Amino acid sequence: MVFFEVPPWLEFSNGLFLVFYTLSLVETSLSVFESRRFFLSKAVIIASITFTIEYIGINTGFPFGEYYYYPTLGPLVLGVPFTIALAWVGVILNSLLLSNQRSKTIRALETGFWVILLDLILDPVAYVRNFWHWEAEGGFFGVPFVNFLSWGIIAACFSFLFPLQKIPASNRIWAIRIYQLMILLFGLLAWKEELPIIAALALFIILLCEGRHQLDYRQEKQTL
Repeated sequence: MVFFEVPPWLEFSNGLFLVFYTLSLVETSLSVFESRRFFLSKAVIIASITFTIEYIGINTGFPFGEYYYYPTLGPLVLGVPFTIALAWVGVILNSLLLSNQRSKTIRALETGFWVILLDLILDPVAYVRNFWHWEAEGGFFGVPFVNFLSWGIIAACFSFLFPLQKIPASNRIWAIRIYQLMILLFGLLAWKEELPIIAALALFIILLCEGRHQLDYRQEKQTL
């Protein structure tokens, strides 16, 4: 995707990328929560509700704005790629593992924050690369501002499905690296698509995430 153009016969890999991204977060999260059945049931709830929200969104313009999907990310089901619901699970789990686990309210705010930062990079690039199309002009590189706000609110709300949980250092680091690599990928794609501001923002978010990780590490070390 970064160095070459994906040939038509390999376009299905765009959707598989989202599937593997989500599976990597599911695998990372399974060892965090005591009950795997509980965790997987929450993941299914997230996937089901977000698919419904996406279906409502493409038909009404609420809550993200007016848009529609191309089949770039996989076969469309009622106008929505089936991989999108899985992607929502991955994005929310990724941000949940990065967030503070001392208070559900603070964790919700942080989860929404990390999701918004990810979408600030992902959405403009996806728009340019014809993953989906926004009807209205303006906003942030063609993406309505309400879209980012809605992403953050939805992710924050879903975080309340999960109990406060101490995240083992190995799982947390793995989640951080996955998040940074996702930002890096879309940052490089932004540079390729001549979106230097988005590419620079991606670098800033990677460094911000790393700074947060180092701060948490020092605080845990002092506690010990």
